[in-house]
Amino acid sequence: MKRGPAGIVAGVLLCLLAACAKEGPQAVSMLSEKDRKYVASTLSGMRSDVRLVLFSRDGGECKYCDEAEGLLADVAASAPRVTVEVLSLKKDAARAQELGIDKVPGIALLGKKDYNLRYFGLPSGYDFIPFVETILAVANDDPGVSAESVAMLAKLKKPVQLSVFVTQH
Repeated sequence: MKRGPAGIVAGVLLCLLAACAKEGPQAVSMLSEKDRKYVASTLSGMRSDVRLVLFSRDGGECKYCDEAEGLLADVAASAPRVTVEVLSLKKDAARAQELGIDKVPGIALLGKKDYNLRYFGLPSGYDFIPFVETILAVANDDPGVSAESVAMLAKLKKPVQLSVFVTQH
């Protein structure tokens, strides 16, 4: 490529064309260096792999999809045993139904088995540390509750859905 003003202009145009060729909004990095170190340290003890299946934008409105994609990409970059799969709620409707995802962003946390753990929205702020700890629990097949509680829950006759709603003020 030419050097000087003409070369710089040509380089900038090539970069702009490459950026414009990408469709729609793009994932944005979300974690500070301190947060990346926290993720790497916390998830360094993972005994098995965890796959985070994110159902994201479908061309429609999705307030936090870019941020969710970026956050999960940052987590995976900081923890080698974590992978991220980004799917579309519409295009991958059968998989979404199979995993019980009906809104975006929706995240299924899958380990050696599916513990039916789903997260809807952006796991940031006060939700971030429990989200990372949940990844560790899935990887280590450790629900983090007492054996007595596990035994009591095993006695349930019908499936139970527990939903936790969190707001930021």
